Amino acid sequence: MSIQTAATLKKLAIQSLVRDEALDISSLEDLPSVLFPALFKEAFSGRQTKLIKAMLASWPFPCLPVGALMKTPKLEMLQAVLYGIDMRLTKGFHPRHLMTPLSSLSVTHYQLSQSDLDSFSHCQSVFQLKHLEMRGVVLTDLDLMPMKCLLQKVADTLETLDFQGCRVKDSQLIALLPALTHCSQLTKINFYNNCFSMPILKDLLEHTVNWSKMNVEQYPAPLECYDRLAHVSRVRFAQLCLQLLETLRAIRQPKNISFATDNCPKCGERCVYGQGARFCFCWH
Repeated sequence: MSIQTAATLKKLAIQSLVRDEALDISSLEDLPSVLFPALFKEAFSGRQTKLIKAMLASWPFPCLPVGALMKTPKLEMLQAVLYGIDMRLTKGFHPRHLMTPLSSLSVTHYQLSQSDLDSFSHCQSVFQLKHLEMRGVVLTDLDLMPMKCLLQKVADTLETLDFQGCRVKDSQLIALLPALTHCSQLTKINFYNNCFSMPILKDLLEHTVNWSKMNVEQYPAPLECYDRLAHVSRVRFAQLCLQLLETLRAIRQPKNISFATDNCPKCGERCVYGQGARFCFCWH
């Protein structure tokens, strides 16, 4: 049999297995290990979540190279991978042997449901996260207690947290605050485009004494900077941001900190307060 013929037969066998909806864990255990990588890639491309879960539960190798497949993942595919890895962890498959993006979790510009959020807090495979990005995921109407639980579990490992554009409210930040303050390894945090009042922002900053490793921190300008028409008051913006900066400096010395408004509807730029106030182009 020629090499080309063998490769063709292998491809046909894989396609047949992917089409077999009745494929289960027991039948995968009898599958030659040489077919697993190609079959996994085919199942991933075809978004066969059930097959992916079953394959990960029976994965025969010490490494799981899914990084390249996760460049533009769908949330259901990410959940399937996490679920399958959790099943494998239960069987004693240690995550220091996995070549997967388990140190990072990025979900951006996605309409997250409550059940989606609940699932993250129960996945053992994300309990060693170093980087968590939820940019553009609107959380306004969700119960963030599962997120609080996740933050508590990754408090000793989390280095970067990006909540830009999540539209988190005061009451939700209050719920997250006990967990956030224990994330002692944080080096970068981004809370731009969230809806925090002056008292809540001040309360957050007053509880960040443990953030001694922080290098970059980005916060939204307090709601009190806006008038009833959502226009930014230059005077209030500069005054309130200075007060917040002074509040933080009484706790610790920030290295790179900024407070920013939402993007201006006219010019698309932000008003940013760092070393001083920088206003959007409309003010020039």
